[in-house]
Amino acid sequence: MIRLFYLLAAAALMLSCSVDQGLAPTRSGLAGVVRFQKEWPAVTDQVMVVAATRFPPTSIADIVMSEPLPTFVDSAAYEIWTPPTTFEAVGVVWKEKDQPWDVTNIIGMYFPTVTYFSPGKVIIPDKNTLVTGININADLSRARRKTAAAICGKLTAQGEWPSTARQVLIIASPSILPTGLLDILFSPPITAGFDSTDFALSVQPGVYRLIGALLIEEGKPLGVESIKAIYKKRPTDLLPAAVAVPTDTTVVRGIHLVLDFGGSAL
Repeated sequence: MIRLFYLLAAAALMLSCSVDQGLAPTRSGLAGVVRFQKEWPAVTDQVMVVAATRFPPTSIADIVMSEPLPTFVDSAAYEIWTPPTTFEAVGVVWKEKDQPWDVTNIIGMYFPTVTYFSPGKVIIPDKNTLVTGININADLSRARRKTAAAICGKLTAQGEWPSTARQVLIIASPSILPTGLLDILFSPPITAGFDSTDFALSVQPGVYRLIGALLIEEGKPLGVESIKAIYKKRPTDLLPAAVAVPTDTTVVRGIHLVLDFGGSAL
């Protein structure tokens, strides 16, 4: 009987050692503090931190999200638990009441340096590392309400596409010379390689002093030199043409952009 007991105990030990540990809690990820600046919009529903393995993300498979953060506070800590990977960007996304999540509605990004065109990369090296200190300043004045306002037109490619070209983003900025990604409104990504294509960029009411197209290239950081097209009233004009969008329902049409692969458009 004693021998049978030891045999059963040994068998139980062997089984416990061979059990799949796939359900064990994830011990790797990233964490930090989000500091909220400016006034909270009254229509705020939720905010969360989003980490993207590609920037800009092309599908839901490219992103990992935190739990919703507390709202109407000055700051909030967050954690994202994820297997080891490299995130190309980490940002804070704002959601309006009665509207779906939109990962382009970004109010803050992780910038470890003063290069505000290139998001900070976060590397999760192994399954036991929680990378801390990924702190983000979130500007609530950048939150975009749902409107019917838009800037529409046609984008034409001129010259040979670079072999590194991956995507194009239509952009609009209140500033002629944006100082970083957060100064710019982006369209959804357009796959590179077209001859011409129509576009529609959803915007907030305001005056946009720079409308253009930004080229995303594999292995190259984003910067002002990534802007390969700008809207001008006449090709010989030195400065971009401003476009006014006075109301929530204004749709500005007839904006023609030419992607020039001979160099930066600015």
